[in-house]
Amino acid sequence: MGYNVSEEHAKAFRQGLGKRFVDIIKEIFPDTPNDEIDKLKNIRREIVLSRVDLIKPLPSSQLLPIVSKGCPTALITSSNRQFVETILDNFKWKSYFDVVIMGDDVKHGKPNPEQVLLALRKLGVSRGVLIGDTEYDRLCAINAGIEFLPADKADDILKILSS
Repeated sequence: MGYNVSEEHAKAFRQGLGKRFVDIIKEIFPDTPNDEIDKLKNIRREIVLSRVDLIKPLPSSQLLPIVSKGCPTALITSSNRQFVETILDNFKWKSYFDVVIMGDDVKHGKPNPEQVLLALRKLGVSRGVLIGDTEYDRLCAINAGIEFLPADKADDILKILSS
């Protein structure tokens, strides 16, 4: 599409993971018109959806059956509906979540707490714990006033759940 993408741009993109794709692109290439961002978004979606078989779940995904039996669960993600539904179907995870809130369900992306607050409201609870794998997940939890547990600390999460 005529963009010169440097290693610095790639690093900035990786550091933005957890935010919505559109927000990351606007930060890296602030002068990009919305119609071009939509084209980039569609190209990215096609590439990712065509390579779902290469996606490897984080080890903490093994907690899903355990967590979902013990408490109400919500998935909050910055990803779009088509991608999320494809992933949930591919890994057979739909039954583990009582509520799914996607990037296109809210006006503001992470670290804004809107997704967490919507999930809590839909679950009918006033507090929760966000298990996440990015800095924006952590900031989102803080901004929503709930506890955050890093997804790479699966053993710690199991200890907390068992107590």
